[in-house]
Amino acid sequence: MKYLNLLAITFGIFCLPAFSIENPTSNSTVPESGNDASHYTDTLFGDWKGSRSEMLAKGYNLQVVYKLDLLNYTSKESGRIYGLDNLDIKLNADFEKITGNKGTTAFLHIISNRGDKPGVESNRLPHGVDSIETPVNGNTTKIFQAWVQQSFIDEKISLLVGLYDLNSEFYATESSSMFIHPTFGMSAELAGTGKNGPSVFPTSSFGIRLKIQPAPGHYLQAITLDGVSGDPNNPQGTQVQFNEGDGALNVIEYGLPLGSAKNAHNNKLAFGVWQYTTRFDDLLDVDANGNPVQRISHGAYAIIEKVLLYKSDSDDEQVKGFVRIGQTEGDTSQFDQALGTGLVFTGLISGREKDELGIAYAQERNGEKYRASSGNTVHYEKSFELGYRYYAMPGFVVQPVIQYLLSHSENTAQDKSWWLGVRMEAAF
Repeated sequence: MKYLNLLAITFGIFCLPAFSIENPTSNSTVPESGNDASHYTDTLFGDWKGSRSEMLAKGYNLQVVYKLDLLNYTSKESGRIYGLDNLDIKLNADFEKITGNKGTTAFLHIISNRGDKPGVESNRLPHGVDSIETPVNGNTTKIFQAWVQQSFIDEKISLLVGLYDLNSEFYATESSSMFIHPTFGMSAELAGTGKNGPSVFPTSSFGIRLKIQPAPGHYLQAITLDGVSGDPNNPQGTQVQFNEGDGALNVIEYGLPLGSAKNAHNNKLAFGVWQYTTRFDDLLDVDANGNPVQRISHGAYAIIEKVLLYKSDSDDEQVKGFVRIGQTEGDTSQFDQALGTGLVFTGLISGREKDELGIAYAQERNGEKYRASSGNTVHYEKSFELGYRYYAMPGFVVQPVIQYLLSHSENTAQDKSWWLGVRMEAAF
């Protein structure tokens, strides 16, 4: 009976009438760009009686998405349903339309988060269980991204400067973004580094990114970011600091297409390396004075994403998969290796061509030094997730989720846990 409320909400929404919407392979119901009102058919309020298409013609594209997640930890001791929410307000500006400056664009991204802390309260650390969960005292409204970009040579080269989400372009796979467990966003072995994490949700840092795209699907991108995101002592609001000793986080990624150039954006192989310029305490080794040896934190990763099956007589995706693997030096952070993989099926049910079914698995290896210093003997932390994105109506998506987590708790008596949840996502 303890699942009654959660299941009732999910069932009730599933009974809504089905409508067709655009962009079946995207995990967002908001258009990223466009030139006319047809690009806003994926939203609840459409073209706002023509005002959105007018704004778009002038160079402004406003996007608003609200997510509400309900999660239940299915242990015998807990019948609680956790509620979390996230509001994204995004504004793209095309300065060729606004001022005539060709190739100049800007982006402003405001986030607002409220709600519970299921990962913290259920001892599900360090990952948490939900991608929109913020740290303790981290419920706030803030500017998450604010950057300006200038492109050159027919957009083959671009330079970006400002507050930037590293995971928006680096170490990113589109198909993994449908899953709500945090490890399918920025991979855990990189997400757990630095003094306040790298520049990813919910706290970003200032960076300079250069991207070169010589041919369709081929790219080389590099970024230098402030080594400490925000203020580790103050998660409220937007904190931009350049303190002595922060250093920098440098990341380089090279990608190439798999298959024909026509579908280069859907099929890619990429390799990346990253390194902090400042030094961190070694988890185990000490010097002659008994102080931790100072080490450079660095790592590498590879990702592959490919459409495995197209719908007959079309370029529409039916089955898409991803594999991601990363490695660190193992001296300065908990995980020295991580692996994630999954499949996303589109239109499996007749008459539900836009819906998506996803299944994914991830594992992180606790490094040898971390195990020795912490007393944690667990080698691997594992996550399984099954989710279904139900496109209920234009601008409204419902996603029931099941998670099974192994060895994620510091309490070995709780090293296995089931989570049931539902995400409701509305685009306005």
